Amino acid sequence: MEKVFAFLLKLIGKAVLIALIVFAATFALYMTNGENKLIYYVIRPFLNRHYDAQVRDRRIV
Repeated sequence: MEKVFAFLLKLIGKAVLIALIVFAATFALYMTNGENKLIYYVIRPFLNRHYDAQVRDRRIV
């Protein structure tokens, strides 16, 4: 029974450590406005190239 309890404590300790690291990473991303920078510098140029490459068969008048 003690081995099971010790195993559960180790498992919970590792889960808490992983959760803390993930929280710190997402908090740093939020504080540096990283998600908006990622969208502006990576995703938006990709989408612009994609939509500019499409063949248009209708013109907006």
